[in-house]
Amino acid sequence: MRKRTLLASVGSGVALSLSGCMGMLGNGSDGGSNTYLDAQEWDGVDDPSKLPFPTHGQELPSATLPAPLRDGAEVSMPDDFETDLLVTFIYTTCMTMCPRLTSLMAHTQDYAREESYSDQVSFVETTFDPERDDADAFSQWADKHRVEMDDDNWYFLRPETKDRAKEVVQDGYGVYFTKTEPEDMDAYMFSHTGVILLANRDGYVERAYKLQAQRNPESPRVTRQEINDDLATLREREG
Repeated sequence: MRKRTLLASVGSGVALSLSGCMGMLGNGSDGGSNTYLDAQEWDGVDDPSKLPFPTHGQELPSATLPAPLRDGAEVSMPDDFETDLLVTFIYTTCMTMCPRLTSLMAHTQDYAREESYSDQVSFVETTFDPERDDADAFSQWADKHRVEMDDDNWYFLRPETKDRAKEVVQDGYGVYFTKTEPEDMDAYMFSHTGVILLANRDGYVERAYKLQAQRNPESPRVTRQEINDDLATLREREG
């Protein structure tokens, strides 16, 4: 992480998916000049660069958002980071895809610690439900899903409003979400895309992992081993 900027401000397999795509993405055959991992094909997609979310070789979209668990500091993605990045989008009352997204990220956090490069990898979860997701909700989510906040490499980001969430998550990152309309609107949920992005320390996407609907047994599942192996290869090639 480009911690000089941020720390200065601080210290002073899965359910509902809106897309039918599956697997890992890549938009080039040779990895591109901005990436370290070779691009990978994605079944049924001729040109992954035209998918709504960033894929291999594309730069992470810029966004500056509050980080409620970091004393009100704002975090700018990807500019505040000089580390490799794992990025996903969740809401903390989710009971289907979001726990799986977070579990994959948390296991990779464990792996980075075991491999002694926790300080070279950052994990970012951005909510698209700012009405309910505050600092307390994030703290409870972290405890429930074994996120190690003491490692100081995990960031929960919260857009200020639902309009800002749409601007950043859906319009900026191409991760679609749709609010349900139950009779009791206090119990609303979201249908949403499940994506984890692995980006290198320069902010370019190396891998986009798309989680599929759990009810589709033929969909290939993204595993923690795949992500750990990709991260290990990235760290090795970055030197």
